[in-house]
Amino acid sequence: MTIVGRVRLSIFFAFLALSAAVTTALAQQPQVPIIVKELTVEGNRRVQEAIILGRIETKIGSIFNSGQLSEDLRNVFSLGFFDDVQLKIEDFEGGVKIVFVVVERPFIRDLEFTGNKKLSTSDLQEKIDLKLGSVYNPVEVQKARQKLVDAYEEDGYFEVQITPDVEKFADGDVKVVFSINEGRRISIERIVFKGNKGLTDRQLKGALATHEREYFILRGTLQRQKLDEDVERLLQIYNDHGFIQARVDSYDVSVDREKARVTLTFNVVEGPQYRIEDIKISGATLLPESEIRRVLTLKAGDVFSRAKLRESVRVIGDLYSNIGRASADINPKTEPTPATAKLVLYLDVVEGPEVYVERINISGNLRSQDKILRREIPMVEGDLFTLQKLNAARQRLVNLGYFDKVDASSAPGSDKSKVIVNIDVTERPTGIFSVGGGFSSADGLIGTVDLSQNNFLGRGWQASLRIRAGATSQQGTISFTEPWLFDRPLSAGTDIYSLKRIYSNYNYDAVGGGLRLSHPFWDYWRWQTGYRLTRDTISHLRVPGELSDALRDQEGSHITSAVTLGVVRDSRDNFAAPTRGGQFAISNDFAGVGGDSKFNKTSTSLTRFVPIWFDHILSGRIEGAYAFGWADEPLPLFERYYLGGPNTLRGFRFRTVSPVDETGTRVGGTSEILGNGAYIIPLPFGIRIAAFYDVGNVYGFTTKFDITSLRHSAGGGIRWMSPFGPLRLDYGVKLDRKPGEDFGAFQFSVGSPF
Repeated sequence: MTIVGRVRLSIFFAFLALSAAVTTALAQQPQVPIIVKELTVEGNRRVQEAIILGRIETKIGSIFNSGQLSEDLRNVFSLGFFDDVQLKIEDFEGGVKIVFVVVERPFIRDLEFTGNKKLSTSDLQEKIDLKLGSVYNPVEVQKARQKLVDAYEEDGYFEVQITPDVEKFADGDVKVVFSINEGRRISIERIVFKGNKGLTDRQLKGALATHEREYFILRGTLQRQKLDEDVERLLQIYNDHGFIQARVDSYDVSVDREKARVTLTFNVVEGPQYRIEDIKISGATLLPESEIRRVLTLKAGDVFSRAKLRESVRVIGDLYSNIGRASADINPKTEPTPATAKLVLYLDVVEGPEVYVERINISGNLRSQDKILRREIPMVEGDLFTLQKLNAARQRLVNLGYFDKVDASSAPGSDKSKVIVNIDVTERPTGIFSVGGGFSSADGLIGTVDLSQNNFLGRGWQASLRIRAGATSQQGTISFTEPWLFDRPLSAGTDIYSLKRIYSNYNYDAVGGGLRLSHPFWDYWRWQTGYRLTRDTISHLRVPGELSDALRDQEGSHITSAVTLGVVRDSRDNFAAPTRGGQFAISNDFAGVGGDSKFNKTSTSLTRFVPIWFDHILSGRIEGAYAFGWADEPLPLFERYYLGGPNTLRGFRFRTVSPVDETGTRVGGTSEILGNGAYIIPLPFGIRIAAFYDVGNVYGFTTKFDITSLRHSAGGGIRWMSPFGPLRLDYGVKLDRKPGEDFGAFQFSVGSPF
């Protein structure tokens, strides 16, 4: 007899006993109610009596009620700890004593898997709900077996056989053993389509999550759960190619047991391929219909595609969102004509009211104050909401560098004219303390000490102490920046630094400091200004021949007092590893407001990143600069232009592209022109590979400006977005190598080349 049958039979006999007891009691004392004098439990070993009594509504002192006791019997059994529950009713001290007699189920003391090789024991335990110490239930054991079978079949083991066995211990507890015969992994030999004419087998196979076996590249594992997904994928690709009536009648799995191979057959019914006869737009009053049609990805005469329809609905919604109508609804409807296999697409626009920001919710910022996030969001509660503002908010928060992840979304507000903006961030560590070493093709081996915090005290302050020491350079810098001075988007900073560097022809020492100010205007634009005061020293001049007068005059110390003015437009999506957008910058340094040095330097650059197919990136930079001394003072040696190295002409070693004097010494130039292009391919784990082409030259003093005398290099490299920043290793080849020059150069550095 089954457990359920035994329970029903127990309840039946309990009813009979109760009825008999009640009849007897009423016959003896018809006017006196029967009182429950005692309530106990028998047969429980592990389950505490309090747990059982807690499920019983009948209490000591209450009037005997057979209907309530029947309910109590069911409640105790529903605990799931017992194979059987019965009642005993006895006369006791002028009333009755009620005893719940229980038979406990055994507990699972041990759980074992035997025969498993392909799936580990820990993996199998995670697949099932049976746990050590839980109550043994044969039904749950069978459910666990089925889950194990499903796990094996998901991995392609369709021959698996699993048998659960139960071993009893002396005290009644059990050990559950799953004996597993895994069998062979079944691979997909072929995927066959029947009934397809409009789409090729190759197109349909490309849409599937299931793949055929292809030597060592694809194992072609058959997984049952993917088959239902594949049916939906087939319908989707058919709908995206105009077959709106297509269906998958069935699929068949034919197993060759001898070869452990499967042939998977999909039977499809395509129906006609529909084209768009006309697109009719209604309800649009705020935007010209021509503007809406311009952004549509579907046109009259095109093959109908549901994916393109969804994209068209989205871009129309974006258009309205950009003019403050984020609640606009675009309702598409198709009217097919089977006889001609054409359809009319209706787009009904419900423009809705202007939408305002009801509330801005910020979450995930455990360390950063709300204030430093809100000030980057170009809208406040009560402002007109637009999609452009929402995207700008996300981009600004990403560019802060404080967060690993930034999600910016909107949700309906209290009515159609209100929207709630949700900003969810995941913070990243913004402080760095490191002591280490490195190598740069420009500086050689270097030791480093970095102590920096880009979000100091969660207030957005940027503070850093950096020390670099190597064979050819030593540098120490202390910096502090307040990005929002006086709670306005006015960035102010100060720097104190000391620099010593050994170049091939001289030694250069600089000690000084500076002040910086910048402020945004318009979208992406920012003006910048600064002042620096430095003592620059040239010493240990080294030349192949006799020292020229021009170089001899540069030896010694100079005081530089310079003012900088500049304008920058930066629309890059990520400063460390851009994928789209660009940067335009123009700046001018004027020295001579005090000090010894008198010069003027002007530079401009244009950078662009364009995503193309497969997330590949095409990037480029154009840069030009010109400098001159004034008041009969030459341009200082330490302010002159040189090219070559990891960030300019990568086929040339650092600062080797320069005009030379009569002794053959590189003396730097007064102007430069530079162009860089790169094709970047992203790979997993933050790795990118790139092919590049560089062109440029430096002019001045002994070399006249000549656009036809450019130097050229090309090569390739690898980039890695490491925890310490983007690392780059490039090798460039000189395309116009001259006698005596190297073939090329390795370049290693940290950061983006431009």
